[in-house]
Amino acid sequence: MSSRRETRTVEFTPPEVAGVAAALANLRAAGSGWLNLMPGIDEEVVDVEPPTGLFAFFGNRTPPVTMATVMPAKRDRRQTEGMTVGLMHPTGTKAVARLAEVGVAIPEGWVVRQDHVRRGLVVRTPVQAREADVVDWCVRAGTALCRAEMTGRWRAVVYLP
Repeated sequence: MSSRRETRTVEFTPPEVAGVAAALANLRAAGSGWLNLMPGIDEEVVDVEPPTGLFAFFGNRTPPVTMATVMPAKRDRRQTEGMTVGLMHPTGTKAVARLAEVGVAIPEGWVVRQDHVRRGLVVRTPVQAREADVVDWCVRAGTALCRAEMTGRWRAVVYLP
């Protein structure tokens, strides 16, 4: 039996996020799965492969690209818990302050769970957060914190339940 999850990829150009929002709504209804959002970049110009071996453990070289992960609340908790949004980014500490400086504040009612140099930014949305608003915020925050030249297109990899 394979432990590999089935995935589906959705390419999109913001602000048109309806397809990704619909995929997130399906995950939310199932109370399972997650999606990763990544900006399009010129992979010939940017090295996006993370370091391996001892370099990964001792090094501080972080890829210049952001990645947001959105996980819906488990099926039995979706009436009381919002979605969890994680944002890996190359900008170091105080991502919340850095985002606020460029007009991408944490939305009202969202709770910051973590703002760590290596583990990234983690927030929890309120239960009533709309999927399109979550995807839109992830794109705006990911754009603000990305250190690579972006193409303007984004990719969502949806890990199905």
